[in-house]
Amino acid sequence: MNLPFSGSRRLFYVCSQLNLSKVSEPVEDRPETITTYELLERSARAALKMQREDGSFPPGRNGVYDEPETPVRTTSKWLMTLSKAYEITKDQTFKTAANNAADYLLSDEARPYGYTFHSRSAEGKDNCDGLVGQSPVIGSLARTSSILDRPELIETAESVFSLHPFEKQVGLWERVEITGDRLSFDRTLNHQIFFAAAGSSLADEYPEVEYQVRCFVDNLETNLRTHEDGVIKHFVRPAPGSVCKVVGRSPRRWNLLWNEFMFHYYSRSSSHQSKEIGYHPVCLSGLATLKQNYPDHQLWEGDKITNAINWIGADQQKKDSDTNYGAMVPGLRLARVADAFDYPVEMVSKHIQQAVTKYYDFENDALTNNAIDPTYQSSMINSLTYLPDIRLNLE
Repeated sequence: MNLPFSGSRRLFYVCSQLNLSKVSEPVEDRPETITTYELLERSARAALKMQREDGSFPPGRNGVYDEPETPVRTTSKWLMTLSKAYEITKDQTFKTAANNAADYLLSDEARPYGYTFHSRSAEGKDNCDGLVGQSPVIGSLARTSSILDRPELIETAESVFSLHPFEKQVGLWERVEITGDRLSFDRTLNHQIFFAAAGSSLADEYPEVEYQVRCFVDNLETNLRTHEDGVIKHFVRPAPGSVCKVVGRSPRRWNLLWNEFMFHYYSRSSSHQSKEIGYHPVCLSGLATLKQNYPDHQLWEGDKITNAINWIGADQQKKDSDTNYGAMVPGLRLARVADAFDYPVEMVSKHIQQAVTKYYDFENDALTNNAIDPTYQSSMINSLTYLPDIRLNLE
């Protein structure tokens, strides 16, 4: 095989050509070929039956964690899908449904105190669900505002984003409860990455958001840690000296010290590393959004990102078989990575094809096969809104 590129790109491409997911039995309703936009339209049309009178969609159970969520996260993802379906087809039915979903996200039920979005109702946990409960809503409102010609959507997104205190010395955001109470740093790396990615959708309009997101990316060289094989570690780990300084300025930030204390334990825990394998495509897909919005940043040429991407192909089968944590539909996540990092369209297509073959139910036009949490997994079709229109071979 003579490829027009070398090094890590060659490795990533070759690995992506392997059939690493279990192929399901032939389905009578499955077409031989379909485009990603056709798939989006079919999914959006089927989702219209799920939308409730208040514009919301049924909530998921947060995957393997099986905890009660509100409709906020699923509705925000369907808002993106419906808006994209309208943009593609100009079908007013999709626009009406998208506007109804947006209305729900702007409602008092979604933001009962006028601060952050009420994302979950799990006993003993924050109702905002850290940064990860806010990022899909912020990103969705920001991205659909112009499609629906509703400036109040991006204005709300910026308002909620800017509620979160940002500490430039470590390049991290703190959580804010739905009541407006400041909680402390979100210690989970993929939560921080996705919050930054959501903010990057606002950066062109809001200079302060642009400053914070760029500062976050600047600090990722330190905050992002990997195992020797390239797998991204689950928690942020800023430089210890910086941690001591920011904790000293506010008692509520003490929890950031916990990451430093537990770093060595987690590095030796096989069960924790299994979880990190599951979240690896999740982290990379968030980084893909940042790569597309900050393409010239030096971070993307560093060894950490290169090694993290190189890991994907060889161990993707391990992800599917060993852990239920992290990416519900890893192929869609990896397609975003391949597209953002300028790999051949054949690679993007291959990852989507594998995802569709394993997880898409063509009888019901929903991403619900092989699902722990089918309601939430079906909303993950919104990943295709980040990708170009590509023809898929599903034979």
